[in-house]
Amino acid sequence: MSNPTWPAAATHDSLSGPGADTLLAALDALDTGVMVCDARGRLLVCNQAARRELADGRVLALGADAMLDVAAGAGLLALRRAVHGAAFMRSHHLVPLRNGGHNLMLAVQPLRGDGDGPARVLLLTGRRGLCPDLAVQQLARVYALTPAEVGVLGSLLAGVRIGDLALARGVKLSTVRTQVAALRAKLGVQRVDDITRLVAELPPMLGALGGHEPQQPPPPLRQPPAVPLPAQAPVQRLNA
Repeated sequence: MSNPTWPAAATHDSLSGPGADTLLAALDALDTGVMVCDARGRLLVCNQAARRELADGRVLALGADAMLDVAAGAGLLALRRAVHGAAFMRSHHLVPLRNGGHNLMLAVQPLRGDGDGPARVLLLTGRRGLCPDLAVQQLARVYALTPAEVGVLGSLLAGVRIGDLALARGVKLSTVRTQVAALRAKLGVQRVDDITRLVAELPPMLGALGGHEPQQPPPPLRQPPAVPLPAQAPVQRLNA
């Protein structure tokens, strides 16, 4: 899929006022994609993680006139219904999107405003993995994990069973079990499932972007060709 043409409304100029640069930097530091669209599904604002997701285009994409689209059309109707419901009925939705073997969860919810402005909708993308490499490295530093324990942790988070892990590493099952026991002791948990729960509670970290890079970097934001919009739905800029 070709790289999308980013709408001018999705640039940093779409947010203004004191603290706008700090707010945008904070949004870009999240490994969760954050998007704001209008009631029609036209993209207005997106952070770095969302731009990468859209540029990748395997599931979620950007169509004509900056309209949010779904690759192969699977789930597009559900997405549009969720956006409409969030905009006009203040309802919250969880939309699963699929394209072949690629999946993406989207949280769609109303964005509260002053009440007099046009409806705005907030969309949050699910993570591509349970724990990014940066988070694993930070855990290793905080809990003084050995390189072997870090490797075991990464495999457990990827869903690899202990027996399969031993076979893949060419070591005895007892060796891996000893490493898992040491890992549980350092993390202060009783079971392997508790390790997953601990990781799931970690805050989002920018390092997750390194684990889901598109084949080409996203293009710089630029002004799209002028497309006439209905008079009753003018594009509004969001206030900070």
